[in-house]
Formats: sequence, C-alpha cells, structure tokens
Amino acid sequence: MVLVRHLVLLALAVLLVWRIGGSAMSAHYAERLRQGDPGAAASALTWDERQPEALLAQAAALRETDPDEALRLLAQAYPGNPADSRALVASARILLERGEAERADALVEAALAIRPADPRLQRQATSYWLTRGDLARGLRHASLAMQTNPSAREQIFPLLLKVAEDPATRSALSPFAVSPPSWWEAFFDEVARRALDVETVRALFTLRSESSAVPISEDERRGYVERLIKEGRITEAYVAWVNGLTRTQLAHLGLLHDRGFELDPSNWGFGWRFRGVRNAVVDRARTLGTDGNRSLHLRFDRHQGRFDQVAQTLFLDPGRHRLTGRVRTDSLETKGGLKWVVRCLLPEPALLGETERFLGANEWRDFAVEFGVPETCTLQELRLVSAGTRAFEHEINGSAWFDRMAINRLPSSAGP
Repeated sequence: MVLVRHLVLLALAVLLVWRIGGSAMSAHYAERLRQGDPGAAASALTWDERQPEALLAQAAALRETDPDEALRLLAQAYPGNPADSRALVASARILLERGEAERADALVEAALAIRPADPRLQRQATSYWLTRGDLARGLRHASLAMQTNPSAREQIFPLLLKVAEDPATRSALSPFAVSPPSWWEAFFDEVARRALDVETVRALFTLRSESSAVPISEDERRGYVERLIKEGRITEAYVAWVNGLTRTQLAHLGLLHDRGFELDPSNWGFGWRFRGVRNAVVDRARTLGTDGNRSLHLRFDRHQGRFDQVAQTLFLDPGRHRLTGRVRTDSLETKGGLKWVVRCLLPEPALLGETERFLGANEWRDFAVEFGVPETCTLQELRLVSAGTRAFEHEINGSAWFDRMAINRLPSSAGP
C-alpha cells in the first residue's frame, strides 16, 4: 500500500514537472512567435495545445483557406487570455466575410468593451466599420484612436483627408468641426497645406464656423488665410484675416496694419512678420521720442549677409500711395544701409518703390516715398532690407528705430 502511494506521488510529481516544463517551453516559443518566427507556432502548441498566441497565429494562417478551422482555433484562443481582444476581432472579420454581420458586430463591440482605451483596437474598429459602410461610426473610432495615441494621426490623417476631399463624404467630419477634439487643429493644418483643391479647405473652415461653442482658433485661421493667399484669392484671404482680429487689433487696422508697432507681431496674414537671424535682434521697445508704447528696434552685432527679416503683406487698391514713417539710427555702421522696399507679389514680382537708405547716427526724422500699384497687382509687400549688391555692403553694426509708419492712398489727381 505504501509502495502504491509512493508511485502515485511520483507520477503526480512527474506530471507536474512536465506541465511546468511544457508551459515554460510553450511560453518560449510564443515569445519567438511574437518576435516574428512563424514556425514557432507549431512548437508552442506541441508543448501546450491551448497556447493563445500560437492559436492566433495558426488561425491567421488559415483564415483564407479554411475559415471554419480558423474560427475554431480563435474560439480556443480567447478563453486562454480573455483580456486580449484580438481573437474576437479576428473572428468578427471572418464572420463578416461569411455574411454574418450581426454576430460580427457583437464581437467587435465586445472587444471594445474589454479594452476601450486601446488605440490599436480603436484603429481596428475604424477599419471594421468602414468595411461595414458605416462612415460616421468608423470616424468616431478613428477619433478615439488619435485621442488615446497621438502618433496614430500619421496613419489616420490620410484617410480623413480623402473623406474631406470628397464632397459626398465631407459632411461626416461635421461633428468634429463643431466640437473639435484634440487632433483637429493639426488635421486642419494638414488639409490647408495638402488638399488638392482649395474648396476642400474652404468647406472645412465653413463647417468650423458653424460651431457656436468653440471659436475658430488663430492656428486654424492662419492655415486658411495662408492657403487662400497661395491660391491668389487675396480678397477672400484679407476678409478672413480681418474677421479674426480682436477689438484691440482692429483699432490698429489700416492700409498698413499696426503703424506704430504697438502689437506683438502676428507673423502671418496681413500683420507684421519678424524673423530671427544670427547677430541681429528684432524687437519692439520704448525709447525717447517713441509715439506710443513701442517702436520697432533693430540691433546688429557685426551682422553679415542680407537682412530682410521684417515685413508685412499688403492688400492695396490700384493707384498712387505714399509710405511715411520716422527713423532714428544709433551708430548704424554699414556700407549699404537699410531701406524699406514695396514690391508687388502677385501675379508677378515687381519693385514698386523704395525709401532712401538709413545709416550712420541721426535723431528722429521723417521719411517718405510715393509709389504706384498697377491694376494687375493683387498682392503687395513692405519689407525692411539691407541695401547693396555686394557682400561687404550687407555687413551691419549698431541700431535703428522705426515708428509712426503709414501708407495712405493719394488722390487720383496726383497722377498715374
């Protein structure tokens, strides 16, 4: 009797060791499978016929040739790891292909209930519902995928752009335009830059305009205005830009916006644009003789190379105009000097006028230049540049101040 008991215990011990060893070996092959070794699936199942990762791999391999067997394997895989929803989604796809849409839908919803915050699953749900022809539902899951994992935008934005560019599907984006999720601004920027037709950009901007709860952001308006300018739709761009100005900004509106440099540069649209450059500082500051609270201030520390980092895009009517301003130079050492240049940008670049050159040391003084805008010129630009054609003429050291600048339309009697 004692011998029998010992034999039973020995058999149980051997079985336990076998199961532990088999589980370890199965896990080893499952890891190899995850690392990209498809042949490891059969080995994993040899040691453990219920190994979920191996069952999933075998089901995937049989999906096209033997969908019934694939479903059977998936049904075995899921209980082995109920927290893993892949078996449910894979089963749903097979059922959908067999025309069992209701069962497939239920499995997808069950998978989402298990892992609602899984961005990978949300992308799978996006693909599933788009296959089902439910665009609105698919886009909701696409939105959730991008909100839980912003890197998913790289894969989903191209899909959304196609939806936006098709007039038949564009309205499906309306819920996101009216109540923008975290990814919307980046997507609108993508559309503004890459859409084949400006009408796509205009249509999305119109959808955003319908939101009473969330105003259009500056970044959205910037993308829209810059695309309109690129397309040569200058009047439309200017109106969209003006409509986005605050009450304070509107107070400084004119043919030249913010004539006294009282506002921070917007760097887009029809406002001042400042760009940084090595060995030169462009800022706004107060000094003796400043009209308001600020003047444009430039400081050069042995700057070399052409300077053209201060500019404003203009929307002027055809005719004669006069640019005026005040300037002060503090030991501005340069062979070429600085000057303001007015150019036509569209439809063809052309010089319209330029001021005298500013250099040396001078107290505040006035300057002016008259210029004409041809009927054909639809967009212009005012830019502060270093003068000269040779490299040494662009070497600058010292400071310059500008204030009280304006552009005024001259009466038609002033001549062509």
